[in-house]
Amino acid sequence: MWALMMAVAIVFTQALRNSVSYVFIIIVSVLPVLDLAYVFAARASVRTAFSCSTAQAQKNEPVTVELSVKNRSLLPVPFTEVELILPDEEGLHSVSAAVSASLSPLGSYVYGKNVLFPYKGEYSCGIKNVYVGSLFRFFRFKIKTDKCKSVLILPERITLDDMPTRYVNETSAVTGTPIKGPDSAEITEIKEYVPGDPIRNIHWKLSTKVEELMTKHFGAENGLMTCVIADSGAHYELDSGMDIDINEFCDDAVCEICCYVVSAALLEGRKAALVYNDSHRNRTTTERKLFDGISGFEDFLPYYAACSPVKPVSASALLGYCEDGVDNDIIFVTSRLTEDTVTALCEAQTVNRSVTLLLFEPYSKINDPTQLRSTAEAGIRELAAADVIVQKINEKELV
Repeated sequence: MWALMMAVAIVFTQALRNSVSYVFIIIVSVLPVLDLAYVFAARASVRTAFSCSTAQAQKNEPVTVELSVKNRSLLPVPFTEVELILPDEEGLHSVSAAVSASLSPLGSYVYGKNVLFPYKGEYSCGIKNVYVGSLFRFFRFKIKTDKCKSVLILPERITLDDMPTRYVNETSAVTGTPIKGPDSAEITEIKEYVPGDPIRNIHWKLSTKVEELMTKHFGAENGLMTCVIADSGAHYELDSGMDIDINEFCDDAVCEICCYVVSAALLEGRKAALVYNDSHRNRTTTERKLFDGISGFEDFLPYYAACSPVKPVSASALLGYCEDGVDNDIIFVTSRLTEDTVTALCEAQTVNRSVTLLLFEPYSKINDPTQLRSTAEAGIRELAAADVIVQKINEKELV
């Protein structure tokens, strides 16, 4: 634009050759400098603020986000653009969105929006950058703000009919002596080895299976144990016949079912262990967490809700976190039944445990689930022959 104005000024000056034309070309020549000085002053006068109505909410609960942009100078700032970080239309991920604002002298612009989050997890919302344009649009400066807030979306707390009676109270005839550690303590957690962990606490059998060092952590012995395994990494390969959010849908369902089963076991006066995939360190690791009471699980729930598996973990590796002679009931929760999962569950049943499979069926997210149903039914028949208890759960039951 400035080049065009300069070309016009030169032609105008050459044609007229008078004082007015020379004044015009001088003004055009210094215009970029004046515009640059203007945008520097405007940039220094723009202030932003961002607020969120809550830092923690339930799924599909409206969360109000609000941003304000203020002009603290007597100069107008008509070309301002704010780059926001908000959930996308499907509510799956946080993406950038632009909002334009025209600020009068000492004026302000306020933008508010109610955001719904259909799936659990931790989302970022806020202002990433502000762009201030000069009066003649010669220059555009970026102001990095990074005023973002995290919003934690918790899973829904569901109730499944007859579950406490049919599964949580059902114990196997385990007669062995519980595995003990130092000071006659029972194993409470199994985690990845970190420097400083005692070498004698390394779980060699599991370390060989998962191909990395795992260590046992010990706590007080306390009664019967229900081990709930969350197979949240059993994802589907997306194709044209599946909804784009099927994996998030399944991940939420597995989480909500596990939360219910763990809570039910604790309310029955039993201890419960949760084997889950932890993604807080930007990679998926499998952890085993022990709970002695419902309050401990409620405190842990926000951390668990923020987990989002990066890669699948095999059923045999997950079942490797169960302890022989300690876990009376093993409840395996998944949304996809594969041959490997069936084989691993059958093997687990052979070591004198009560093994239950809770299979969530996400068929509403699949256009033609015939093949998946057939595969699942074949697996269920094989599990039934191995005395593995199987319960299918559809989305209508997650209420």
